[in-house]
Amino acid sequence: MTGSFLLPKPPEKIPELEEIFLPVKKDLALAERILRSWPKNTPVVLRRLSTGAIHRRGKLIRPGILLLIAGHLGVSQKKRAAALAAAVETMHLASLIHDDIIDRSAFRRGVKTALEKFGPDFSLLLGDFLFIHSLATSFSVKDPAITALLTEAAREMIEGETEELASSYNFNLSQKRYMKIIAKKTASLFRATCRLACRLGEASLRETRALEDYGFNLGLTFQIIDDLLDITGDPKKTGKPVFSDLKEGRITLPLIIALKKSDDRGKEELKRRLENFKNNPETEIPGLILDWLKKSGALQDTLSQASILAEKARTSLKALNPTAHRESLARLIDFVLWRNN
Repeated sequence: MTGSFLLPKPPEKIPELEEIFLPVKKDLALAERILRSWPKNTPVVLRRLSTGAIHRRGKLIRPGILLLIAGHLGVSQKKRAAALAAAVETMHLASLIHDDIIDRSAFRRGVKTALEKFGPDFSLLLGDFLFIHSLATSFSVKDPAITALLTEAAREMIEGETEELASSYNFNLSQKRYMKIIAKKTASLFRATCRLACRLGEASLRETRALEDYGFNLGLTFQIIDDLLDITGDPKKTGKPVFSDLKEGRITLPLIIALKKSDDRGKEELKRRLENFKNNPETEIPGLILDWLKKSGALQDTLSQASILAEKARTSLKALNPTAHRESLARLIDFVLWRNN
């Protein structure tokens, strides 16, 4: 799968998000303030529910991307850009809440989920509310194309989640099918974020296409690394036990590659272990599955695939004029590819 592609070496120092987003520090802070102010105007019950979800600070990668592109394009309407960045993050939060309901997850990044705090009924309503609120916010920009882009992203995300759920414990899932699922589930919002910023900044067609490709490939890279960290990451840093995806029925790229590379006997043995893990996760030792993945080269091949996509994202940026904002977008690729949580 890797062909002649050589894995790049990680940078001597993996950049921190705070450094990467330094050119838009004030804009990102404004987006956060807008995000945190929304629950104040809702009924008491929704206010209590949404405050907990919104005040749990995430990485803010998607709003950071939108603001970096807006800065690169010279957008002067800072509040408008920040409101749109907050809308994108709200849509992301809504998808996480729905994910946690589907996966019955009690914790995310070591923090209690809305599901654990409020139960499935209230959590479902909260996720729905945040999705709708994100779309409603886009109307304040008074550009129908902006609302259409966010709506399309929401549709693709829900389609991706549905298709992933339908593929639960499908040990015959193909790599092509997996890539289509994560393209919708994750990369669609990254790409939409870039499109929104381009629309706001009146980017040229050449810039828009380049940044669409950047966002799409960065989103794919992000999800593949997420799936890899689920297997190889330190639970203290990722905030979840190893093989959480498998416990929830997700068949991810490392497993797909390992199954593909195994001979018939090896494939049946790995499938047997995966079935055991599915039915009796307490008796099947995750370390044995991890050893199998290492020996097959699947972990290295997964990182190689993510690296190829990361390089595609980096190449897309060459179409842009050099600015501090473009440099930050490039450094974000290194963070996404080499992060440990």
